[in-house]
Amino acid sequence: MRQQNWYGLSAKMGTVLSGAFSIMATHMHLIFEKKYLGNDNCTSSLQSQGINVVRYFFICWSFKIILFLSLVTMAVSCFLLYSVYAQIYGGLMSYTIWIFTYESINLVVQILTDEFCMTLVRAMRWFGWVSRASLHSFCLYFVVTHAQIIYQSKKQGNILSYHRRISLGAGDNPRRKSKILTFVHHYNE
Repeated sequence: MRQQNWYGLSAKMGTVLSGAFSIMATHMHLIFEKKYLGNDNCTSSLQSQGINVVRYFFICWSFKIILFLSLVTMAVSCFLLYSVYAQIYGGLMSYTIWIFTYESINLVVQILTDEFCMTLVRAMRWFGWVSRASLHSFCLYFVVTHAQIIYQSKKQGNILSYHRRISLGAGDNPRRKSKILTFVHHYNE
């Protein structure tokens, strides 16, 4: 089966680049958010503004939420790279599901903490989220395509091994000559 190329990349190479991009983008996002969400004195600054308890809790824990999501995303991205190497279909699909979850929760954090940032920081955070989510969406095309290729090859592999077991189980059939030897013998005569 001939591999197709999209934008000069095969599905496998695009998937590997997707994992590498995800690790680097998540690390950069974590560094940026540490500076602006890692406020240790959250309780004193928000109590004076009269925010309800649920939102207050979510805003104060926003960096810890981002940190947890980032660590899980890096682990899932490393598992994606291993899944490409080991041809594990489930690893590619779990990455796809996790990236949707990761970007959705980051959007919620972005919306809830938006009013506490300066205008320039707010613009940079939105630019970062939009560009990261767009590139993740673009890369998911390669991941899903490669997952489909792995799934189809595993399915064909199971069918071939099933037929092989049946043909080897007869035992009474003599060994067949190679078709190459038959062709060479026929051609020489």
